[in-house]
Amino acid sequence: MKSLILAAALALGLAACAQQDDADDAQTASVRGCQAVATEAWRPLSGAEFSIEATSAGPDCERAVATLTIRDVQGRALYTQAYATEHVMGLSEARDVDAMQRALSDWISSSDDTIATTSALPDWPAGSDGPVSGEFPFYVAAGTAREDYLALRQRNVPVYCFVQGMESQACLALDNGALVPIGLQTFPG
Repeated sequence: MKSLILAAALALGLAACAQQDDADDAQTASVRGCQAVATEAWRPLSGAEFSIEATSAGPDCERAVATLTIRDVQGRALYTQAYATEHVMGLSEARDVDAMQRALSDWISSSDDTIATTSALPDWPAGSDGPVSGEFPFYVAAGTAREDYLALRQRNVPVYCFVQGMESQACLALDNGALVPIGLQTFPG
């Protein structure tokens, strides 16, 4: 009888240990979540190095939020925006921290020089509702008047564009020390 009681106590003890191990694994997974960080230098002006930072946080990478921050040479945040990773091409496919780390690095890469300065923005002809750029429209930021847009193009200031959805990229102009939203450029998704 004693051996039966001892065996039952041992079985209960092992079950309790197994439950604790499962709880510890769940807690470790929730602490890890989807914490990833990527940084890159952006040199829009001769001799000036800006910092582009991307971070992700969430219970897992499928439900994470990615934050993009661009800082000037003094470290001041000029622009910051958060996005649900499930809605951003390139980030939505990342399922673990390592994949998210790579995706964030790709996301902030400033190697695409298609629209490196505002002079490369599409023209906005008189009488048109907005800029005309062929198959993939460019939509100006809300409240932007044609005259302001054309003046910005004329100033030929640096532009930083990044994917902000599944089929579009947001473009910002570095104008008089500030990052100003210009609009969205669509692309095939």
